[in-house]
Amino acid sequence: MIRVSALCLIAFASLSSSMVHAQSASPLVLQTQLVSASGAPAATTETFTIAAVASGSTQPDLIVTLTDFQVPAPLASASVAVTQGATLVGMTALSSPATTATITLPAAVGDFTLRVVGSPNASAGVGTFSVCVAPKTTPSACIQSASIAGNITVQSATADPTKTTAAIPLTVTTAGAYTFTYTDEQFPVALNVAPQLALFQGTQPVAVPVPASPATITLSPGTYTLLAIAQADATAQAGLFSLSITGPAGTAPLINNQYPVGTLAPATQVNNPNSQSLTLAVHDFAFPTALTSATALVTSGAASVGTATTAGGAASFVAPSGALQVWTYGTAGTGAGTYEVDLTSGSTSLLQTAAGVNGGGAFAYAFISPAPLAAGKYQATANDFQFPATLSSVQFAVAQNDSILVQQAQTGSAAFTAAAGSVVLLATATPATSGSGLLDVNVQTSASTPTLVFDHVQPVSASGQFISQPLTLGASGNFDVTLTDLDFPTQFQTLALVGSSNGSVLGKIYGGGTFTLDANVVNTAGNYQLTVVGIPTSPQQYGLYGLQVAPSPPTVTLTASPTTVTTGGLTTLTWTTTNATSCTGTGGSFVGNQAIGSGSTSLTVTETTDYTLTCTGAGGTGTQSVTVTTTPAPAKSGGGGELGWDLISLLGVLTVGRRLARKGASERL
Repeated sequence: MIRVSALCLIAFASLSSSMVHAQSASPLVLQTQLVSASGAPAATTETFTIAAVASGSTQPDLIVTLTDFQVPAPLASASVAVTQGATLVGMTALSSPATTATITLPAAVGDFTLRVVGSPNASAGVGTFSVCVAPKTTPSACIQSASIAGNITVQSATADPTKTTAAIPLTVTTAGAYTFTYTDEQFPVALNVAPQLALFQGTQPVAVPVPASPATITLSPGTYTLLAIAQADATAQAGLFSLSITGPAGTAPLINNQYPVGTLAPATQVNNPNSQSLTLAVHDFAFPTALTSATALVTSGAASVGTATTAGGAASFVAPSGALQVWTYGTAGTGAGTYEVDLTSGSTSLLQTAAGVNGGGAFAYAFISPAPLAAGKYQATANDFQFPATLSSVQFAVAQNDSILVQQAQTGSAAFTAAAGSVVLLATATPATSGSGLLDVNVQTSASTPTLVFDHVQPVSASGQFISQPLTLGASGNFDVTLTDLDFPTQFQTLALVGSSNGSVLGKIYGGGTFTLDANVVNTAGNYQLTVVGIPTSPQQYGLYGLQVAPSPPTVTLTASPTTVTTGGLTTLTWTTTNATSCTGTGGSFVGNQAIGSGSTSLTVTETTDYTLTCTGAGGTGTQSVTVTTTPAPAKSGGGGELGWDLISLLGVLTVGRRLARKGASERL
């Protein structure tokens, strides 16, 4: 802490600034984000709007009441937070033995979000609650559009990655016999436990379990729920099953789909313009190491159409017109690897996709340029953003037409020559022990003024705590990026943000704070990205932060030299400004529009004057004042009175000098 004496503080006051920053009316980003720990149940969230009352009326205060229903048992804990924009308006928590807790929202108006988190009673595993938003004068008159009821469940144990369950709603409009057909697609290998189905209408069982496929069940019109469960192979941890439900003639199938099991990634959707012969190919880049295998499967609804593997080469088959799904799966060898899947019709590409397979402690990624490149020379770059920690290793490569064009075993840049068409940027990275990192990969032209072709920021972490926010500014200037830990229900264990563009770090925040993003050279849309990493404090399951991006408010520095002059004397005002689009001066002859950026002017001061410079910009208003004090001019002497002592002394000196000069002349004679 800096301490200033009273004397110094008084002396400084005549030059102190009077800064007023009006917040921008339209921030680019204004939001809150709830971060959940792995395995935490979903928090209950409600967004509501409170309209402004008619002009001349008083906006009422609201009260938010959290109530524990104690059914089937009292909650172990429960908290509610209300946010608006990026700001925490209020929060409260139940405190035993009380079963209610409240938050007051004075003169509430606008859009709000409330979130409820907590823990159930250990013996029950679940608890129920309500949140009532009502006028403070009538706290039981809940506003229905803003009030909610829900439950809090126990944090889930570590999930078995091989098991998948699904609850599929069915709506039957035509009574009749329906055929349930379900099959293990054995992709990439057979399931460990084949799909098992159970059909309910409300809470009433209809077919538990559904008989072996194909099964025929007579259904009446109504709404049903089909529960499905399957378990993948323990080694592959991935599988796929098909399911179709067809009814009486003339009715559309209730279901005609494929369902992934375990860790199998969702399919890529492809539109086949007409029924035709297609070719499916899978290529192993062997970067950085060869895969044990890679395979792809094309399906249409619940039907398999064709498959291909790296070992078996390309496969051709006839596919029906319409929507197709392409499923892919790879198995690592001695380390991480990458591969590509292509689906073509003659020389026409219907799909080009690539993927990485983690292995050996490294994470692997593959990114295809979003637009084809023109033939020519380019430069690929991989950067370790060292956020929140440094990566222990990075490798990257560029591939095209199934061939590696260039590769590098560390961060940096590598030049390559591409033919016309898309390129694939491959990357692997290993985070530090028990850590996580952030990797950026990009491609630029190699001209004297490089042009960015594409850029991708990739979190490298097994925890999945990274949250990305693309940012489009659309105007030059400075922008303030503010990250705030809202301490709900408690402070984060780790909270940090990094802003980046074109492979460069623009600023970092740890714990909370603000950095200024200089966008005086506007980049193309999407080239800015904000990445937040948040880890709730153990044993808490949640953390809440606020994020805001807004034009930086103008800053003004105004000085006078000198600050004290005789009446009618001159002083020079000097100023600098940032983030301003216009400035106006007031005080004495310092009036009207003034230069932005920097300026200086000399003024005649006839009396003590306060000079003020006010600047406006996209971020609001900034003002600074300086005082110049005048003192009277010294009084003039002479004019017929007695001789002053100074003049008498001067005359005495002159008289003595003359006498000495005469004496010297007579002695020489």
